[in-house]
Amino acid sequence: MSQALDTATFRFLVYDVFSTLFYYNFREEDYESMTKKLKALSNLTVEGVDIGKIAEKVLKAEKKDLLIEYTTLFLTGTGVKPLTPVESKRFYSLMGEGVATFRYNDILRFYGSRNLRLNRLDFFAPEPDHVATILAFMAYLIREEAELKEKGGTELQRNLMDQRNFFTTHVYGWIPDWANDVVHDPRADIYKVVCEELGKWLELERRYLLGGKN
Repeated sequence: MSQALDTATFRFLVYDVFSTLFYYNFREEDYESMTKKLKALSNLTVEGVDIGKIAEKVLKAEKKDLLIEYTTLFLTGTGVKPLTPVESKRFYSLMGEGVATFRYNDILRFYGSRNLRLNRLDFFAPEPDHVATILAFMAYLIREEAELKEKGGTELQRNLMDQRNFFTTHVYGWIPDWANDVVHDPRADIYKVVCEELGKWLELERRYLLGGKN
């Protein structure tokens, strides 16, 4: 995918930076970490996905403008289409409590399989099925893949299966539609660019993980 990095490392970095972009980076250390990651990836390109375009848009904006847009789009719950970036809340509004609860519990099952616990002490602690958390877990699985490649065997196969299943259900199963709603919301400016490139990335990932499968 990249001339300088192996596939797993590149995929990890892209998921990680997208996850960071959808975190509410109001603390200075979080904001600086996000901008550092963007700068590091700004020269990397992959089959039409332009991280540099995101970096240019985000880094030219002031921090307060980024936070205001984030709040307006993702925290107020207003607009033509509510853009709450939380899987269970989106499915609750679309398909009801039963589907939302099932998907939420399935997310917890995935995290439990790795003995992961979310930090609930932070002022802004994203939900287990917040888009930032979901993309961070994909990054975690890819980092795990890289570590397991030296060992091989059944654990690596389990990881690859988990990547495909988690991506199919909890990433591609709703995030592209949600990102498309953000792109077409007239209030979106910075996150319009972020979500345009996220949509391209997830389509590339669909082809990588699932091949020709729909």
